[in-house]
Amino acid sequence: MSKPRTQPIEQEEDSPSGLIAAHLGLASTSWSIGMIGAIAEFFRARDETFATDNATRVVTGRGAIRVAVNGATRAVACPAGGGEPSSIALCLPAADCTMHGRSVITDAGPDHGALRDRDRDAILFDLGLGSPYFDFYIRTADPAGIKILRKGSGLSLFDARHSLLRDILAMHPHRVFVSRLGRIEVYQRIASAGETTPEGPHTHLLPELLKTGRVHSENVPIPPGWIPCVYLYLGHPPAHHPGQDATRAH
Repeated sequence: MSKPRTQPIEQEEDSPSGLIAAHLGLASTSWSIGMIGAIAEFFRARDETFATDNATRVVTGRGAIRVAVNGATRAVACPAGGGEPSSIALCLPAADCTMHGRSVITDAGPDHGALRDRDRDAILFDLGLGSPYFDFYIRTADPAGIKILRKGSGLSLFDARHSLLRDILAMHPHRVFVSRLGRIEVYQRIASAGETTPEGPHTHLLPELLKTGRVHSENVPIPPGWIPCVYLYLGHPPAHHPGQDATRAH
């Protein structure tokens, strides 16, 4: 079977900036940032209270998103099958979207870029997942949690010499996933093993899929040399986002 053709969006109303202006405040549109094995998703209920600046950000009690494109951004349509809503990837050339690329847990200091004023003194810890195109953080203002996380600084998240994965699950810290075109913050608790993923903003961390190092699924028609920094999904939150393999953790 041939792969779907790349479909850049050309109409003015469907330009990257136009897409954001049209969809950011819609409850019917959902968003994601991340790669195979680590992804943050944002959407809100129709009756959910939210704040927005009508340009780049939306904040609810469960999470927040900021999306800000630039002149190099390309919008690529990703055809959907099986009745799922269509999606659009906001992409940059690979050379234009590198992030910190840390491979160990790192204290990144106060989150001055937090989408709520109250969170700007909380401390960001880069999980050190090693992606050149995305930064994956947790954020906490709890002194006990900060102390625990600082003990793991300089080590891999998956190092057997610490129990940080279990500690993080117990803390339920904010999760902050960032690319060159956007940021998603998740304030909800982390689902424990066997629990259903909470409705609304949430994250998935799947170590086995992370090992592939793939940014997106092979059937997503991203042009060679480009990186999907943000996805938006039209209609309603899909069961399977095209940037992520079908295997999901809850």
